[in-house]
Amino acid sequence: MMKLLFAPKVSWLGRLGLGAVSVLAVVIGLTIASFLFVILLVAGAALAGWLWWRLQRLARQAQQAAPEILEGEYTVLPEPPALEDRRTPPPGSRRAP
Repeated sequence: MMKLLFAPKVSWLGRLGLGAVSVLAVVIGLTIASFLFVILLVAGAALAGWLWWRLQRLARQAQQAAPEILEGEYTVLPEPPALEDRRTPPPGSRRAP
């Protein structure tokens, strides 16, 4: 037959100590997690600020390097449809010497 093991009775002082240590462990864990979150948040904000600064600088450089835009009007003239291939001379034509 198997013998069951029972935990010994813990005094009220032991229970109080266990509760205090548990609460302390949770508080310390939350504090460390909060500090890590703040550190990562500040690092992310610094990285985002640096990237924004670089993007603005590159945009300014691109704007200064861009050619001036010439404004004007234009008209599209329709061409009559080509019925022959204009890339090669017609057969039988003579080339200039």
